[in-house]
Amino acid sequence: MTITITTTSDAYKAARKILNGHRKIFESVGDAIKALRNIYAIDGFPAGFDCVAAAVGSIDVSGDDTVPPLADWPEAYRADGVKVCVTFVGVRGIKGEDGKETNGARGFAVMPLHPLDALQADEAGLAWLWKVAEKEASHVALRGLRNVSVALGSDAFAQAAMSMPVTVSDYVEESDSEAMDTTAFDTLWKDFRKMLAESPATAAIAHRMGGKAEVLKSIRSKAYALENNEELEKMNAFTWIANTMVGLIEQLKQNAIEAGEDFDLDSDEIKGWLATRDTKVFAAPKKLEGDLSTVDFAAFASGLGVKGE
Repeated sequence: MTITITTTSDAYKAARKILNGHRKIFESVGDAIKALRNIYAIDGFPAGFDCVAAAVGSIDVSGDDTVPPLADWPEAYRADGVKVCVTFVGVRGIKGEDGKETNGARGFAVMPLHPLDALQADEAGLAWLWKVAEKEASHVALRGLRNVSVALGSDAFAQAAMSMPVTVSDYVEESDSEAMDTTAFDTLWKDFRKMLAESPATAAIAHRMGGKAEVLKSIRSKAYALENNEELEKMNAFTWIANTMVGLIEQLKQNAIEAGEDFDLDSDEIKGWLATRDTKVFAAPKKLEGDLSTVDFAAFASGLGVKGE
């Protein structure tokens, strides 16, 4: 019988903390197995939850030795530069405790990930890599166009095209923003900013640092912070904000553990921003130009079916 767990279950949440998300990349298959053992050792995690590995089939990590033994796994898992991915295998339409359909997972999958130089050294690998890049680039490039309502017409469609990525840095930044998990930051930000503004010790910076999006960029990129808010950056305001939020999250987590309560927020994403902020550079914003004499607010409202003034 296949065991499934919902995304809201304690088992799923606990495993997600160990994987830092839905999947995690490990330096070796041994490290991947160690993480899986930690997951299956979680109190209440279903022992019969499926776990499979590419070209190996079903694996069992419940004992001291992996079944089958790692020595019997394909050599590809141990090749130079290969990393190993552990990921949830998602499933939709399963029943939650309330009887309603929800999403979840039906097992874990383990697979080797080959380094770029190995893919580029193989003609077929390079062609496959290009297909992956082509598909992802198309997805990223067209995202802004898909969000333009048909009712807004050709001019709005053309204007949105002005924001499409064209350089490598554009594509990377668009992909990063789509994949970035800001859950912990978003959850704390409103109350945290209010505390900054109400405290005499920090009120001066609360009104100088811009909106949430600006603060996020300044935390993620030292170059951006220097260009847009040099005075606060030289005070280390943005790294202080990030580190303080990390401390808050970890304190709240510890409090929840001591109280026997669930706690879903994770500070790892913010720590990751800090780790790369010295080298992170945002693409220069694109300048959108247009003839303002063509602006017609009444026509816009009419296209939405709203009576404008």
